[in-house]
Amino acid sequence: MKIGNLELDGAVFMAPMAGITDPPYRRVVQEFGVSALWTEMISSHAVVKAHKVLPTMDIANHRLPVIFQVIGKDPEIMAECARIVEGFGAAAIDINMGCPARQVVGAGGGAALMCDPGLVKHVVREVRRAVSIPLTVKMRAGWDEKRLNAPEVAGIVEKEGADAIVVHGRCRSAVHSGPVSLELIRQVCETVSIPVIGNGGVSDITTAVNMFQETGCRGIMVGRGVLGRPWFPRKVLESIFGFPVYNTGCSLGGIVRSHFEDQLSCSGVLQGIRKMRKHLGWYSRGFAGASEFRSSVFTENDPKRVVVSINNFFGKVVVP
Repeated sequence: MKIGNLELDGAVFMAPMAGITDPPYRRVVQEFGVSALWTEMISSHAVVKAHKVLPTMDIANHRLPVIFQVIGKDPEIMAECARIVEGFGAAAIDINMGCPARQVVGAGGGAALMCDPGLVKHVVREVRRAVSIPLTVKMRAGWDEKRLNAPEVAGIVEKEGADAIVVHGRCRSAVHSGPVSLELIRQVCETVSIPVIGNGGVSDITTAVNMFQETGCRGIMVGRGVLGRPWFPRKVLESIFGFPVYNTGCSLGGIVRSHFEDQLSCSGVLQGIRKMRKHLGWYSRGFAGASEFRSSVFTENDPKRVVVSINNFFGKVVVP
């Protein structure tokens, strides 16, 4: 897949998810295989006004292109933020027009931008002028079931210079539940000539293949389907793009332990342990004794004891 002048191997991506797609988890996923890495959303106001270098902007040991997602509503601030993160090594900039979180849309960012096509035009135009690297936009189907305007917004962002579009096939009001509209993703694909990446509800190979075949999208973005399964994007690459089957032969416990150690190194001991708890919950889903394991590690603040619990629980389980 090609986004602007950015050549990618395949077209399967892990969605940007706040508190999840931080540098340690991105490094885990890249070990299995994915076409590019997306940061968590980056507050344009924090970068420009508060002069903050956010932890998610760390791309050390990232061997794949990293796309930095910026969020906000002020065109000039968004443009300046994009300029700054380009200097941090971003391979592309992604504008967040899809986040459904109440705090974000209440401030006028994320999916709220789709309610104002004029502002969408201004934001994309200014960011496009600010950077020389490829530009993408991630959007929702619309604000609610009565305002499914993704095709209209897609046409605007293409005209203003976007190189690709990611469409989550649910409206903002649905948040992360309910059916995903493949028909709407298909309409977006038919509206624009730039690549469209389908997103939303991709939790298994069948869902991914159906989205790819029924919408005409050029790529697939996986969100919650990757939680506790960092190998899932690779499985989609194998199924849709013919990548060779990747048999690691490594233990799941080894992957979890490596992730845990990287999290501690990046975040410090206490914060790292707390950040890792949700991942340990996801990694352990479906295993016998998972509830007892979670009860133990969710209250443990000694990293050595957490590692012992990881080793004992996952044992010699091999990554699927």
